[in-house]
Amino acid sequence: MRGAQRFHSLRARARGFTVVELIAVLLLLGILAATATSRMVGGNAYAPALISQQLIALGRLAQQTAMSRQDVSVSLEVDQNAGDWRFRVQVNDGATTLTAREERAEVANTSIVAANGATTLPLGAAAPLRLAFDGLGNLSAASVAATTLVPGLGVGVRANGDAASSVCIGSAGHAYRGNCS
Repeated sequence: MRGAQRFHSLRARARGFTVVELIAVLLLLGILAATATSRMVGGNAYAPALISQQLIALGRLAQQTAMSRQDVSVSLEVDQNAGDWRFRVQVNDGATTLTAREERAEVANTSIVAANGATTLPLGAAAPLRLAFDGLGNLSAASVAATTLVPGLGVGVRANGDAASSVCIGSAGHAYRGNCS
């Protein structure tokens, strides 16, 4: 009889874990995984993607503004101001220049370079990128500081940080993610 009782008590102990215990362990593993992942991915990992998205959005806004307001000059400027990257759509009617839209990307340790054909130039506070659009929405002029770029080749912009992201503003004025070909 004792052998049967001993077998029955061993069998009861060997049944496994309850559902509550399994859920508690999975919950703890999920919390640990989320904490570990957030510590492995730096805060700067998504900065180039953020810069690319802002550049695409404001590039398209500048193009659309140029097509809808053919009596003014419309440009997109990218520069560094107080450590932040600044994107501005500017409208010039010949007498005054107004900023139609301005956005900032508050990211640290991120650099931006502009490429046009074989020319690659870093952007910064003293070296802004300026893109001008004509009334048809085409890229009509481009420059980095005093260096004039060829708008017919399109302008590639690459943001570098913990990762990298590229945007092309083509000669037709359309901004899209990827390299200019």
